[in-house]
Amino acid sequence: MKNRAIRLIFLLALLSAAGIIATQAYWVKRAYDLEEKEFNLNVNNALRNVAMQIWEMKMIQPMVYNVVDQIEPEYFIVQINDHVDAEVLSHFLRVEFEKRNIITDFEFGMYDCMSDKVMNYHYVQMSGNAERFTPTLHFPDMTRNNYYFGVYFPHRQNFVASRLSIWILSSLVLLCVLVFLGYVVFVILKQKRLSEVQKDFVNNMTHEFKTPLATIQLSAEVLKNPDIVHKPQRLLNYATIIDNEASQLALQVERVLQMAHAEKGEIQLRSQPLIWQDLLKETVTSFENLLLKKEAALHLHLPNEPVKYSGDKLHLKNVISNLIDNALKYAEEKPEINISLKENNKQIQIDVSDNGIGIDVTHQKMLFKKFYRVPTGNIHDVKGFGLGLNYVRIIVKAHGGVINCNSKLGKGSTFSIIFPKIIKHNK
Repeated sequence: MKNRAIRLIFLLALLSAAGIIATQAYWVKRAYDLEEKEFNLNVNNALRNVAMQIWEMKMIQPMVYNVVDQIEPEYFIVQINDHVDAEVLSHFLRVEFEKRNIITDFEFGMYDCMSDKVMNYHYVQMSGNAERFTPTLHFPDMTRNNYYFGVYFPHRQNFVASRLSIWILSSLVLLCVLVFLGYVVFVILKQKRLSEVQKDFVNNMTHEFKTPLATIQLSAEVLKNPDIVHKPQRLLNYATIIDNEASQLALQVERVLQMAHAEKGEIQLRSQPLIWQDLLKETVTSFENLLLKKEAALHLHLPNEPVKYSGDKLHLKNVISNLIDNALKYAEEKPEINISLKENNKQIQIDVSDNGIGIDVTHQKMLFKKFYRVPTGNIHDVKGFGLGLNYVRIIVKAHGGVINCNSKLGKGSTFSIIFPKIIKHNK
């Protein structure tokens, strides 16, 4: 499937998920509003009945107008035209609220015309919690020349929300389903990317093996000629070509095997005392012929005092070799490489800088991933499997170190390897 089609499917799936979430949120909000209206209606009816019971008890003519006012979402007042005992009022309120399943704590206070203030605050527990509560609201005085009492519901929002348990549960289930589907899409995209990476790896490996095999085959055809025995120099040249190409094939196979072992965590480090100056010089020496062939300049900047270390010499040489090899591969003109070694009380740092084509910031995060190769524009002759920098990161990490890249397009790159002085090998 083409990338464009996958992006379109992903976008449609994202829009569908957003639409489902928005629809669910809308209906949850509607359900909450309906529960609020039902709560307010039930409270109004309950308080109206309480007032009727008080009037009946006091033998007062009932008021014909609505005696219940909702001042705030949590605060209601009821006019009763007479004083009533707090215990009696508490009992009436409890009974009426329980009839309508309003099982939430509330506070009430009574306005006394004689003292012209709200008094007799009481907190009534309906939830069955044995903890002792204190009033949380100071009931404001109302400009009314009449007896009234106020009722406040401190946990009204929580109570209304608790009535939406089915909606909340369904929303959580829907959210889990969407997260799962998102994870499935992520896995599919990841598998597609891995498939593309695998395909690129096979293509790269085919090209890497095809050239030396073709050279070996051609040299072998020449060596089949009986007359070649009379030309020892030519015989030696073709034998040397076969040997070099076979060594190159063996090196590529060894790289793939090393990465397979690294993937399984089977790299065995053989630590031994070494001096970084000697290791860097030995590594550079192995590139002398290639440096001459590419007309490259390589400069070592080493401190006078020996920088001692304990690590796997072979793997560390391979790390530096990979970085030098990359610097030579990705140079448009005469390559210039600078390798510097620094040391302080806490760490050892090796910087490998070049004047190559540089790496865009968008690709730097992916540099050390297996099989990843930075697109090189018009340069198509750069060989490799995309394993080198991944191998470098694994070996550096196994020695307890870190590797960083600082690069700009057209300005070259600098790879910095930092090892701690106290060696902690990671397996």
